[in-house]
Amino acid sequence: EYGLNSIDNDGEQYDATLEMVGQYTSNQHSSGDNTSTSWAVSSLDSRKTESSLSEKGLSSLDRFKLVISLWPYTIPLFTVYLAEYMLQAGVWSAIGFPVTNPGARAQFYQYSNWTYQAGVFVSRSSGNIFIASLRVIWLMPFLQALNLFLFWSISMHHYWYNYSLLILCFFSGLLGGGVYVQGYSRINTDLPISLREFAISSASVADGLGILLADIFSLFIQSCIYEKNGVEGAVVSCPL
Repeated sequence: EYGLNSIDNDGEQYDATLEMVGQYTSNQHSSGDNTSTSWAVSSLDSRKTESSLSEKGLSSLDRFKLVISLWPYTIPLFTVYLAEYMLQAGVWSAIGFPVTNPGARAQFYQYSNWTYQAGVFVSRSSGNIFIASLRVIWLMPFLQALNLFLFWSISMHHYWYNYSLLILCFFSGLLGGGVYVQGYSRINTDLPISLREFAISSASVADGLGILLADIFSLFIQSCIYEKNGVEGAVVSCPL
């Protein structure tokens, strides 16, 4: 629970306590045991909400608290982008049939990214159809991390080593695009209109940070796969 107290706006002081992006509300559906969990912002007096809860009415400390309170959305965004870009830059670039052939590696990298983008296209279109719960949004990065581990294991030991791997590349695109569109859709749904623009722009830092770190880690992942498969050309040395 996060409080924004004593917000001054044009000389008027509103002593308001918000249960800020920090409280789960679980609504049981009448059918089955399915629980829909949404990240909610409780409302004040409707006449005061828009005036006192605008971005301009927040102090620097209040904005910082708001950014921190977005963790239910930013952690999935960060995680899914970290995993999928480690896949793209680190693992897929080190797979080929055979792996020792640079042309084969380049061909698989090209096909895997085309297939990935197809998955992204499909999943990002889902935002116009439904809005997923936070439980589903948190599940998808976990599955993406498993996807990363599976691809890494395959690239090292070759127990499933052919173009049918493109099925998993498509799945990776579904997960990445799904977290992106559903995460921002939840922010747009859960937060007051006056805070949405600031919240969305703040949350976008998470996926950018995930991509940056993934590009760095990918250099070492690729070098370890190269070393295991006797391939030369790694930019850095494998730390393992």
